[in-house]
Amino acid sequence: MVPTDIFEAAVLHYSVMAVCACQHSARFETKTLWWHFKRRSWDDRLSPAKQRFWCRVCRSKLRRKVRPERLEFVAWAKGDFELAWPDEPTWKEAVRRVR
Repeated sequence: MVPTDIFEAAVLHYSVMAVCACQHSARFETKTLWWHFKRRSWDDRLSPAKQRFWCRVCRSKLRRKVRPERLEFVAWAKGDFELAWPDEPTWKEAVRRVR
């Protein structure tokens, strides 16, 4: 299966990698990223989600937010950025709705 949004990627144990024009990249753990988007009622499909990311390196150099060239799903790896975790009942409820 190929995920189409951040939640599907979380269920399938993928990570999201954002790549900037400066070639800086960052990887995000999708379970925590999904929760971040859900709490803010943001669309978690890949195209709209791209507008929620920006490059920290370019931000410090150019003093403005630079959106990534692309977002892609990659295999999960240790060391991916993690945001606040959803509580266990919330996560299980979301997964149960999919099955």
